[in-house]
Amino acid sequence: MALIPDDNVVFAEKFRVLKGEPFCFAGREYLPHIYHNDNKEVNIVKARQMEITEFSMNWLVANLARHKYAVGLYMSDRQDHANIFSRRLEAAIEESALLKSLIIPGKRSLSRQPFRNGSVLYMYSAWGDFEAARSIPVDFAVVDEMQSVNVEALPVLKEALSKSKYGKLVKIGTGSDEGDGWWNEWHRGTQMFWNRETFGMPPQWDVVKNTQRVDGIISYRLNQNMAAWLNQDIIAQKKKTYSPRRFANEVEGWWFKGMRKPILEKEMLTLFDRNIGFIPSNEVDHTMPVYMGVDWGGGTNAFTVPWIWQLTSKTAPRFQLLYVSKITERSTEAQADMIANLIDKYDVDRVVIDEGGGARQVEKLSKRYADGVIKCHFVNRPGDPFEKISSENRVNVDRTWMIESIIDLIQRPEEIKDFPHPIPRIHIPGRKLEDVEWLIDHFTCIEAESVDTGTGTYTKYTHPEETNDDALMACGYALMAWLYDKNAEWFWVRM
Repeated sequence: MALIPDDNVVFAEKFRVLKGEPFCFAGREYLPHIYHNDNKEVNIVKARQMEITEFSMNWLVANLARHKYAVGLYMSDRQDHANIFSRRLEAAIEESALLKSLIIPGKRSLSRQPFRNGSVLYMYSAWGDFEAARSIPVDFAVVDEMQSVNVEALPVLKEALSKSKYGKLVKIGTGSDEGDGWWNEWHRGTQMFWNRETFGMPPQWDVVKNTQRVDGIISYRLNQNMAAWLNQDIIAQKKKTYSPRRFANEVEGWWFKGMRKPILEKEMLTLFDRNIGFIPSNEVDHTMPVYMGVDWGGGTNAFTVPWIWQLTSKTAPRFQLLYVSKITERSTEAQADMIANLIDKYDVDRVVIDEGGGARQVEKLSKRYADGVIKCHFVNRPGDPFEKISSENRVNVDRTWMIESIIDLIQRPEEIKDFPHPIPRIHIPGRKLEDVEWLIDHFTCIEAESVDTGTGTYTKYTHPEETNDDALMACGYALMAWLYDKNAEWFWVRM
């Protein structure tokens, strides 16, 4: 086995191979300082394409190869992201004979990489407040996608590091919203920036002066202006075409100060139950009604999403999700047939469908199911947000009110006397996370904008063009199906 250098930069140059060439720091002058940093706690807020995933891989592998019987832990917001990291590590090992000499061949799994010196690297999701870290005595840890994890639960991971003689933690993420948990965590450190105004000297890392910080925490900020492979013309073009939020987060490597995000990822995480899976359609107990909402999409950027849930408590109300999927089929005829099959399969009591997004699908389903399928038409009418028109099998709904009704279900769980924890009013089976994790993006993408109407202000919900809110809208239509049957008894909603 090759001798492991003490210097992480030398390790990367000697042991890593990228696209057939030795790993090189040329044009990446900002990286060696980060590689050489030996602090126990490091925060990195970054733009995309800044090669920090490569850093995290190099940092973990170098430390685990250097120290016998050490335990490394890579955590990301979701298991599919951790799996991507694991596959990148596998590819890096295959590309480098020296890296391959460090590991035990044939013993790795998607979540575990053993080393010849007795060290091991685990790769898990940070889901459930870093639950996977509770039973692991960790020496070196990386948390990726910090903007999407529950920062308040970091003490769980720090406890896993607390008995180690190394106990080193690197936290990495893009910015999200100014003032969020990751923003506060990064600002606890030194707040270092890449200073190009050094009076004829090479650029260097400098510390923001006169800021409050916690001793021992180093914080770096990386933006795409630092990347030699991205010229200013490319960045200028991104500024023209990206939304302000996306440009701030992914190009400037910073937090966005603007429209608020009404649904946070940590709020969505409370809805998932890892102990249960979806109930098969032939096992659904129809003692309580089943409702369905459908949002139409073309199958490329926007998707047709059927959302089927069952009422489990009439008073709360509370619902359990039975089925949800992204339909990629582009044919409108086929989409209508697929929805019809689901209606029959789950014996749905009431369906509400998007009237505006799929004319042919709406026509076909309306003919087949008559008043069993209700068309949803959006109106801008906050004072009278829900109008049932039975003669036309239609409901007129204020879109803002519908979205705020879903927000209310998410943010106001049911409190039950003598029960220790509030019960989520949307219950999402999470045993197979890969089937439902995508829902988080569809709910958290929306942004709230205050619009002046002349007589007051009105909240408008939008989402960046590069994101999809299809599942949120389908969930909203499913709620409208319940309200349709409830008639005018919708006043439980917080306005």
